[in-house]
Amino acid sequence: MALSYVDLTEAEEYFAGKLFADEWHNVDSKTKEKALIEATKRINRLQFKGIKANPTQLLEFPRAYPSIGTQNNNKGLSFGFSIGYVYEDTINENVKAATCEEALALLKYGNSARTKAQEQNVVRVSFGDVSEEYKASLKLLSKEALELLKPYLAGAVAIK
Repeated sequence: MALSYVDLTEAEEYFAGKLFADEWHNVDSKTKEKALIEATKRINRLQFKGIKANPTQLLEFPRAYPSIGTQNNNKGLSFGFSIGYVYEDTINENVKAATCEEALALLKYGNSARTKAQEQNVVRVSFGDVSEEYKASLKLLSKEALELLKPYLAGAVAIK
């Protein structure tokens, strides 16, 4: 039963060449596995396009996406539409990378007072003359992870 989109070996390979990943390298294997599982849970809470590739799978990926085509008669003329699904058979590399990025962000920022305030939907925090305002987010700590997942998010539109 998979609890994460990425296993520890894949994550180690991902972070081997990554700059500024000290938080990953400075924790033990159990903590890394916990970070990957928590990152997967956070990703799974997002709303994605399509449906699970297999209705019994625990995780949201791999996915199946609607596909609309035309039907042809025996003379090659289009006369109607057919709707089906295109199924992924593996977890996309961008989803795996997003899991690693979110795991790293959890290790870097997950236990900070600022992160806890953001998760509690605090809008403004003031300390003397200094104040911060937080906006609602999609509940991922990593902007990189969110960028990697944008093509799969329901309601997201690619801008070119």
